[in-house]
Amino acid sequence: MSTTTPRVTLTEVADMTPEQLAVYEKFQSNLTRALLLTKNSAAAHLALGGTFTVGLLSLLDREVVVLRVARLRDSEFERLLHYPLAKKAGLDDTGIKAIEDGLYDELPPARAALVRYVTDCMVDHKASEEAYSTLRAYYSQNEVAEITHLAGHSAMTAMYLASLDIPLDEGIASWGRLTEVQDEVKS
Repeated sequence: MSTTTPRVTLTEVADMTPEQLAVYEKFQSNLTRALLLTKNSAAAHLALGGTFTVGLLSLLDREVVVLRVARLRDSEFERLLHYPLAKKAGLDDTGIKAIEDGLYDELPPARAALVRYVTDCMVDHKASEEAYSTLRAYYSQNEVAEITHLAGHSAMTAMYLASLDIPLDEGIASWGRLTEVQDEVKS
């Protein structure tokens, strides 16, 4: 567990309004407690994250994107949350290291293209024509759009946590009911 002292006072569960508690119960984490400091974006942020679990990308591709962003943004929270999901998706420690370290030659061609594209997006804030074209050889334009959106969401989450020095949870929260937040935001 991180020993970081938050720059902000996290919302205490006992002090949450019924509306805040309903959001927190979907994803019980320090991220949610920190997002609840905003006026109305906590549920929407979590719902957006939930959309990727039922989106166009496979579990494996989703975890490749998030793990690479986590490394490039030095997000221990994102890594700890997504490492078990990456293992569940079939990645071993060698494959995870290759993704995190951008070792393109050690990855299958489609995965290397995905990691290179995400790297461009995070480092240069725009994928190069070469990275985009190579990725398109393996993914549809809709999947590329989702990859880009997921990378941005992961980076935004990492930036939010780092900038406010939000500490890691003692136990990593489960995605559990997170997709329910998406349904509630739509209504």
